[in-house]
Amino acid sequence: KTLLTFDTVQIETMRFCRTAITAALFVASVSAFSFSGSNGRNVAPAFTTTSRVSSLGMTSTLSDSEVVTEAEDAFTPMRPPIDLPWDKVTSQLVDAFGYSPEEVSAYSDALDNDKEALLKLYKALEMARGFENACNQQYMQGKIRGFMHLDNGQESIPGLVDYAIKNGDKKYSYYREHTHAIASGVDPGAVMAELFMKEGGTCKGAGGSMHIFDKETYFQGGWALVAEQLPYAGGAAKSILLDRALGISDDENIEKQNVAPPADDDRISIVFCGEGGSQ
Repeated sequence: KTLLTFDTVQIETMRFCRTAITAALFVASVSAFSFSGSNGRNVAPAFTTTSRVSSLGMTSTLSDSEVVTEAEDAFTPMRPPIDLPWDKVTSQLVDAFGYSPEEVSAYSDALDNDKEALLKLYKALEMARGFENACNQQYMQGKIRGFMHLDNGQESIPGLVDYAIKNGDKKYSYYREHTHAIASGVDPGAVMAELFMKEGGTCKGAGGSMHIFDKETYFQGGWALVAEQLPYAGGAAKSILLDRALGISDDENIEKQNVAPPADDDRISIVFCGEGGSQ
């Protein structure tokens, strides 16, 4: 009988504790999500608390000065869109890269009346779109496996790069690099073979869609981390300067030789980087 009485008291005590805790949490919730304002103005629910807490440690209040209406909050995008018009690009070419205004002016309208260059650009665009469409078809049929990232809708980027660069330029891309490799001079058949895990691929089928590499065209793609290719491209640009300073260059096997680059060496380092990675 004593044990039964003890259990009954214990059960009643537990019920009281649960009721007290529930009531305290309810009071705290009402305080934290209460509406407050001045002059009858409607304000948004207050979700922040002051540093002063009552003795129970479960309730908090806001002063009128701490309440901000939605109308007073100005929207600021986390990552503003990139908007760099040509006139700002030209100023950078002159100020940071040492181009003369005459050289920049020549680039400004270089494509306008050049039918051959425009056809080359158009063919590069068509190649990029057609290649990615073919990749998508083969992937849906199960002939391409593993990860595959397509570049549909962004053909202008590899198209213009294909028009502007030379084979000796050093190119770095990321895991969405099929069209970047083709624009850099890599054989499209070798790129597709790599996706099919064939020995004729750029990495003998071991790299796949995300890891395309071609030594002859100085193309390194497939850096898997966001913006990982940026420091590598910076190092490649530094290596071009070191070649000129040390008087060394690459032979036909892409091996360093003790021969200085030509006097008109204008090699550059190109990096493909998405908008998110660039910010």
